Amino acid sequence: MIQLLTAAVLFVLAAVRIPALVRNRRDTVFLAAVFAGAGSVLMSPAVYAPVDARIGGINIAKLALHSSVILSLWYLRRAVLEAIMPADTRRAVIRTLPLTLTLALEFVLFVLTGPTTTTDSWGLYHDRLPAALFSAVLVGFLGWICCGGAVVCFRYVPRMRRSFKAGFTMAGAGCAFGLFVTIKFTIGLLSIPLPAFAAVPLPSDSVIRVVEMLALILVGAGLLLPALGGRTGRRRLARWEADTLAGVEPIRDRVLQQAGGGGLLETDPAAPARERLHRMIVEVWDAELASGGTLTAQERTFLLAAEEQLDLNRLP
Repeated sequence: MIQLLTAAVLFVLAAVRIPALVRNRRDTVFLAAVFAGAGSVLMSPAVYAPVDARIGGINIAKLALHSSVILSLWYLRRAVLEAIMPADTRRAVIRTLPLTLTLALEFVLFVLTGPTTTTDSWGLYHDRLPAALFSAVLVGFLGWICCGGAVVCFRYVPRMRRSFKAGFTMAGAGCAFGLFVTIKFTIGLLSIPLPAFAAVPLPSDSVIRVVEMLALILVGAGLLLPALGGRTGRRRLARWEADTLAGVEPIRDRVLQQAGGGGLLETDPAAPARERLHRMIVEVWDAELASGGTLTAQERTFLLAAEEQLDLNRLP
């Protein structure tokens, strides 16, 4: 049941990202949530067994599950990096090389594991080294994602503001907790076919489950917060632009009339509000200079504050 609840949360996250997907025609958070949701569905024993039985009964669903999780982690990594760092200009083949190699290695290890029958507990085969490595590669890939995500988040968070700073601080903390979990899981997996790893001291399973859940919550909420904050910010900005336009327009009309109206130009109602507002303010200052000064102190303060806010709104 917990797997299906997790899937539901992830699909809700995907739904929240649909406006961004439509607006930008691509959205890595949406893809990460979809693949993670699909993986979570397959993690449910009630779903896994009948699905695998229909596609051969040899745990191909396990390979599909791992591939879905790896793809979700990859797009999660891209979402974090694209939101924080400059665009990666390398060729697509180079950028996706870690993903390609990981998926290929998973396929090879799955084949090398040998014959298996449908089971929702792959751990039954962990006494076979390829099967243990099949699981360890997935966990190791997660650890690589977590490590890189935590480093990037904490490196760039001081340069952010508002919801992005809060969101990526949470995501970075979640990645750090996730790295801790992956180290424990990797050692535990390898200790089955390679008993020497059993001597490594590890936290109890109950502690790891708490840390794992905390990591998932922090990363999920951290990525959701900037999306919600951005939507709220756009609505707030639209209201401010409309209110400021309503205040600047009568000042502009009066000042241009007193200056002779020579600078009055038709405004384009289809132009973005920010462009119209900027143009009006420029016309007011030009007319004010030509007329020798007709603005009141209150009007000057209002226009200067509007100009300053326009400059702030241009910041990333």
